[in-house]
Amino acid sequence: MVSCISIYLRVSRCRFRALGNSSSLSIARQYGTSTQQEKLKVLFMGRDEFSCLVLEELYKARDVWDELVVATNPDQRVGRRGSQISISPLKAKVETLQDVRVELIPPSKAEFRKWKLPEPFASHSCPTETSISSPSPLQSHIIVTASFGRILTGKHLAHFLPTRRLNVHPSLLPQYRGPAPIQHALLNGDEETGVCVIEMLPAVKKTLDGQPPRKSGIDAGDIWAQRKLPQPGSATFDQMRDILGREGGQLLVKLLRDIVNKKESPPKPQRIDGGSTIRPAPMIHLEDAQFDPQKLTAEQAHRRWRAIGHQRPTSTFVEVSSPAGTTKRAVQLHDLQMCPQESADAVHQRLPLDSGSAICMTNPQDISTMALFVRCSDGSVLCVGKIKPEGKPVLPAQAFWNGVQGKNKAVRFTGH
Repeated sequence: MVSCISIYLRVSRCRFRALGNSSSLSIARQYGTSTQQEKLKVLFMGRDEFSCLVLEELYKARDVWDELVVATNPDQRVGRRGSQISISPLKAKVETLQDVRVELIPPSKAEFRKWKLPEPFASHSCPTETSISSPSPLQSHIIVTASFGRILTGKHLAHFLPTRRLNVHPSLLPQYRGPAPIQHALLNGDEETGVCVIEMLPAVKKTLDGQPPRKSGIDAGDIWAQRKLPQPGSATFDQMRDILGREGGQLLVKLLRDIVNKKESPPKPQRIDGGSTIRPAPMIHLEDAQFDPQKLTAEQAHRRWRAIGHQRPTSTFVEVSSPAGTTKRAVQLHDLQMCPQESADAVHQRLPLDSGSAICMTNPQDISTMALFVRCSDGSVLCVGKIKPEGKPVLPAQAFWNGVQGKNKAVRFTGH
């Protein structure tokens, strides 16, 4: 059995290999004093459009890497009976690039936990009690994740030095830790957002008090670089994703250049301002897209559409009442806008005060079309450009209205 002392010595060499004879902790955090410029070998892991934008910036920076390996999801069959094939946007992107190797990860989370990293990264590892014979990780080996969607195990991360495990996260951490930071920043109406490059930490279980240990867990690592950006009040997810993806890629490249040139500054711990509350960014669920005009304001409904409409269409029900009875059908709302102030008076004069009441009239954003106006919980009005009835194609507001409105009929929207 290997002694604890030998394991400790191997771990020490793993973390401080480039220190030489220096004992300075500040120098240790920079991991290296050599002026020799050695390009990096990068393992990049991602899957969606955000990661594509980060990769584009990294790919252009040929001065910082001499080997780039991309790991992403394989093609998967989706839809009814697997009738459609879903292709990872990152996989499609890499196929258009030269000098980049793509590696496909296992489709299931259980298989991924056992997945072996590709070479040259798999041959190097920080020592553990079960594996101490591999050469220590190299300074030039770096792993980068960006919207990857999978949790890397401690065994995966052990193939890289702690300072060479990077994650590009589209929020101002510690705010919005989790898989949907862009969506939640839009849902909350934040005026400022941003992007960070942080150190990746192994995922850990919570302690007995229900809280994770300090400096541990997903999106909790020290911050290497951060950039703040304004978030326009009318911005959509697609717009902010593109902005943050490019900015995140540029921020990553700047950090990698500093690493190559031995000029990187030590990362800083994530800090919480006094009195501030950390807002999480959990996964978006179907109920998050539900529109109940009796509970939501027009502004809240508009935020939901801008934040998650690309993945979860705004959903509600329409009730049509007549002397013969009441029918209800599920619908999706598209092209949502706040009712413009210049048309508010005309709308308010014709639209009943009850929440959920609706009327169809000229769209003030485009006078050549008609729009549906729906009264919301606080009396505000939501403008709807298109509607998709369940099982039918998307219809212009006027076409939908003509199909449900008639003599002695009352139309209203409800969330249940």
